[in-house]
Amino acid sequence: MTAPVTTYAEADARAKAHRIAATTDAKIAAADAETERKIRAKEAEAELARKRAEAALAEREAKAAARDAEAARKAQRRAQRREARAARHSEAFASVIGYARGNAPAVYSAGIYGMALYVAVSGQISVATERGWPVAIGIGMAAFLEGTALSMALTAHQQRLKGERALTPRIMTWVAASFAAAINFGAHADDLVMAAVLGASSLAAIVVWEVRSGAKHRDALRRLGLIPDPPERFGWRRWVRYPRSTFAAWSLDVRSRVGTGAAELLARVDADRTERAAAKADAARTAERDAKTAEKAARRDAAKLTRAERKATKQTDRAAKDTTTNRTNAEVPAKPHRKARTGTAKRGKGKGPTDAALVDRIRAIEADTGRPVSINRARTDLGIGTDRARRVLALAAEPTTVPSAN
Repeated sequence: MTAPVTTYAEADARAKAHRIAATTDAKIAAADAETERKIRAKEAEAELARKRAEAALAEREAKAAARDAEAARKAQRRAQRREARAARHSEAFASVIGYARGNAPAVYSAGIYGMALYVAVSGQISVATERGWPVAIGIGMAAFLEGTALSMALTAHQQRLKGERALTPRIMTWVAASFAAAINFGAHADDLVMAAVLGASSLAAIVVWEVRSGAKHRDALRRLGLIPDPPERFGWRRWVRYPRSTFAAWSLDVRSRVGTGAAELLARVDADRTERAAAKADAARTAERDAKTAEKAARRDAAKLTRAERKATKQTDRAAKDTTTNRTNAEVPAKPHRKARTGTAKRGKGKGPTDAALVDRIRAIEADTGRPVSINRARTDLGIGTDRARRVLALAAEPTTVPSAN
């Protein structure tokens, strides 16, 4: 089959048609591409807007969640604070209740002190207002009077805890309290009941404080040795059944129950007394030793004198015997001579001194020693028996002179 013959015009037309078609397709493709690009851009913008909306929503939700969480935390903190506050209040209340139960006397005394102080201050304020003074002056006057008493009491207590007597502040405490009581009583003297109550309130306040302060710090004062330990109790049955021994034990307790300082002073007094007693005992022993030495010397001298007197008496008796023998031989030769007795004065058996000489020696010894001679000493110093010593001592005690033997 033979191919048709194409002319130049036809070919050119076809080429133009192909170019136009290609251009149109290209334009269509470009338009499609642009449209698609715009669609994608719109989609991207829509996606971006959606994402932004989602982000904003998420942010709002996060902020809301954060606010809710913060509100929850705040609420939890408030609840915890309320619980802690309630726990503290409960603990404080329990502590107060426990302290009040464990220290009922102190709490009650504090309440009484506060009431007494309030009554006293009220009375002093009324004293000022009745005279037309301002209330401030009444308050100042009450604070001055009651405060002075309390200040001096605190100072005295502090000094006592340091071991001092604190005499001056203690005196000033009672002077201030008494002055405040006198003002309250004197200013309301027209109503004796009111005056007594107001005056007693000024004294009661400081009395309660002093008593409670002393009771509270009694252990500390006892450790410092300022006050002694509590006294022992014996019971009324022992006092009734054994009064003497109980009184002796009570006296011993009173004697030994003193503070540390007083115990030291009493120990020094006992030591001085013991030293003086020892010195007196030493002096007495020395005097006794000197007296024994002098007595021994006197005994030696008396023994020497006794020997000399015996010797002289023997010589005298011998001479008298010779004379009597010669005389009786001439008159009565049949009987031996017997010595005559002269009353109670009596010689020994031809030996030793006479009773008169012994009495003189006894009196001399008594004059030297200044005290009566005992029987044992008379026997020892005079060298005689017990019976003769008694007789000689009896003769020495008589006021008359013992006659001498013939």
